[in-house]
Amino acid sequence: MAKRRENMKKSGWLVWTVACILLAASFIVSGGTASAAYPERPITLLVGFAPGGSLDLSARALAASAEKILGQPVVVENKTGGTGAVALAALLSQQPDGYTLCATPSSVLIRVSQMQQVPFKPLKSFKSIIGYTAPQLGIAVKSDAPWKTLKDLVNDAKKNPGKIKYATTGVGSTTHAAVEEIAVRAKVQMIHIPYKGSNEAMTALLGGHVEFASLTSEFVPAVKAGQLRLLATMGEERSPTFTQVPTMKEAGYDFVTDAVYGIVAPAELPADLAKKLEKAFTQAIKDKQYLETISKMDLVLVYYSGKDFEKFMKVNWGVINRHLVGAGLIKEAATQPE
Repeated sequence: MAKRRENMKKSGWLVWTVACILLAASFIVSGGTASAAYPERPITLLVGFAPGGSLDLSARALAASAEKILGQPVVVENKTGGTGAVALAALLSQQPDGYTLCATPSSVLIRVSQMQQVPFKPLKSFKSIIGYTAPQLGIAVKSDAPWKTLKDLVNDAKKNPGKIKYATTGVGSTTHAAVEEIAVRAKVQMIHIPYKGSNEAMTALLGGHVEFASLTSEFVPAVKAGQLRLLATMGEERSPTFTQVPTMKEAGYDFVTDAVYGIVAPAELPADLAKKLEKAFTQAIKDKQYLETISKMDLVLVYYSGKDFEKFMKVNWGVINRHLVGAGLIKEAATQPE
């Protein structure tokens, strides 16, 4: 009996060993990583701003192109609040398995996080997948407004302290920081009205609820239609769409403000999944339908690999910090980057 039990025990160990070998073999054949079958279900792409804005629309266009390559739906989910920080925090509450990603402006990570405290480390908590486009940024007024230039607007604000209201995409946003810098340099007081996205801010402007707005590319159709007048753009060079409009530098304010839209995942995302996602999204930005959408929105097509996007943000964290401190907008970063 004892010998029989011993034989059964050996047999059990043999079965277990063979099973392990077969499992390992199947793992190797399938590619040796979890990425071989990934993705096996839909992917959620979080967006931290309201539907209809340039980030939202560009993310939806990119998702539509990427799902053709990945073979699974890429579903956009808007999570507004905190000037984009709520969506990034929501991303970190999910498993780092590649099934939840977030489309975000670089400015939320490296500018908003310096002007307000956020529940993550901007340069440590995330793994960048791709930087894929950049919005045009500008200051606009209604076409029937009395101000023909940015200087006219600022001079009026000096004469009427605390009476001129302006809309942006949120506290600490790129568009907010640009106006605050103007206010500090010109020593004027204006009332900031933050909204959840550029579309809402533009609606407020067109409805006469504010005197001007600092916006991303959503202003382009309204300017072309004659509803809005663009006073200045914020890039290093003039907008290719509105070559007659001066830059901030040309308008007398020596600074440049820009942002890149990118896709990030939790920092713990396995390297093989990150590589697969980067490859898919890199292919997606070459898709004809995506390119047509970006062109219609007057967004600027850019490309940063995951590593390059991380380098871009690391370098610009320091640049923006010096810029914000020098302008008197902050004494130090509200959030430590790493």
